[in-house]
Amino acid sequence: SAAHKVVKGRHSITRQTFQTRYCSTNQDFDDSSRNNNHKMRVLGVCGGIGSGKSEACRIMVSKLGCAAHIDADQVAHGVYAPGSEALKEIIEAFGPSVTMTEGESEELDRKKLGSIVFSDPSEMARLERIVWPHVKTLVVEKIAEVQRNMTEPSSSSSSRNSENGGDGVVIVEAAVMLDAGWEDWLDGVWVVRVAPSTAQQRLVSDRGMMLEDALLRMEAQQSRRGIGNLEKEVQTGVVTAIVDNDGSLEDLTNALETALKDPSSWKHKSPSNTATTTTN
Repeated sequence: SAAHKVVKGRHSITRQTFQTRYCSTNQDFDDSSRNNNHKMRVLGVCGGIGSGKSEACRIMVSKLGCAAHIDADQVAHGVYAPGSEALKEIIEAFGPSVTMTEGESEELDRKKLGSIVFSDPSEMARLERIVWPHVKTLVVEKIAEVQRNMTEPSSSSSSRNSENGGDGVVIVEAAVMLDAGWEDWLDGVWVVRVAPSTAQQRLVSDRGMMLEDALLRMEAQQSRRGIGNLEKEVQTGVVTAIVDNDGSLEDLTNALETALKDPSSWKHKSPSNTATTTTN
């Protein structure tokens, strides 16, 4: 079976409010062509390695009608582009030895930088302090782009999406979103969770990792918010839903659809109220 546990949170924001608060753009959006009752909601999805959070995000877009899936890890690759501000800051922090010359451009040597940060948690924290703000800027720009594209009037497609609960939902997937402090501008934060044995099996059989490497990666993530301290994040209302993913894809789809439709999976109510829903 698959289950999700939800904690009611604080508030929901409209697309216009999101743009005003978080998007540095002068472009005005004409809501007259849209359904006035329609709201864009930004959903944060995180979880440990092997939890299936990426698969959950894909299901919500392909089967449950969510508007878009923005993978922060993929966005982060653009942060390291030659000549970028982030790369300049990384060179300033770690020295020129973390770069290599490719043609006429200076690029990040990921292997050299990795040898520094993966062996020293304080250096990893320093890198993350540099990178995360740049990733957030790019993610917010992508959300604004989705927002601008949400101009089609109601149709049979949008009606179907509404029935599945995904209408107007933009998903941001980021394993470290809580460590980065992104929860304040999200309408909900969901954690996809699996039993450690399930995660181990997936990492070894599906990704081809050695068991020892898989265990080390899983153990390292226990210091991450929403993974090692999940119960606390639920109690404080930061995490608004947990989706357990130890069953089949059908179980996962059913649990996600239930969570999308459940008001307590979002932040617009008091975090002191809790509810548990099980999908067989």
